[in-house]
Amino acid sequence: MCAKKIINHLVPGRIKKLLQNFWILSESYAQRKTIMLGKCVNEKGNEIPWYTYPAIEYLNGLDFSDMTVLKFGSGASSVWWAGKAGFVLAVENNKEWFEISREKSSDRLNVVFADTESDYLAAGAGRKFNVIVIDGVYRHRCADMIPNALDKNGLVILDNSDWYPETARVLRERHDLLQVDFHGFGPINNYTWTTSLFFSRFFLCRPSGDRLPNYSLGALRQLADGQNLSMTAVD
Repeated sequence: MCAKKIINHLVPGRIKKLLQNFWILSESYAQRKTIMLGKCVNEKGNEIPWYTYPAIEYLNGLDFSDMTVLKFGSGASSVWWAGKAGFVLAVENNKEWFEISREKSSDRLNVVFADTESDYLAAGAGRKFNVIVIDGVYRHRCADMIPNALDKNGLVILDNSDWYPETARVLRERHDLLQVDFHGFGPINNYTWTTSLFFSRFFLCRPSGDRLPNYSLGALRQLADGQNLSMTAVD
């Protein structure tokens, strides 16, 4: 009997489920790699946002290729957004982090430095953006100015929204955006948190592939057969 069969025979099913769950988070989502590197990456080593994994997977299912993005904070998600959107403007108040982020600038990613609150909030003045990411300093003030910067069919992303309930309330109640919370684990951290998406009532975004929702990492890949709901395994 081979070693694998011996292990399968000896290890109780409930323990195998626990180990499988650990493997999905550690290796499929690459959380172990992010902890070891102190860097937000996926299993292929590509940079990803420092959002919760459920939020990242949802956003991966949408096509932002013709959209513009304003990012308050030029962190781990800047390169990722530049690879998905038509244009990204990221504003940063930390000089050291600005220098790091500026090295990744391209024709689709412009990183600007703003060392005062007024300059920070005015970074995108005079234009409308399809997506606004609030993931830096002055988060409540950033939420206040959303009507001046967000396109009528836009989307706002507030990371760590569980730490900023009043900011979430402003987006939800004062600006009449529809709040959807994505709770869960994410890169690097050893705790769960919340990344919230706030949708305009006119928001419309095409799927990035031929289906929505996509299968999540570690999903049981089955497919309902028509209206009978009999399940058929798919590759």
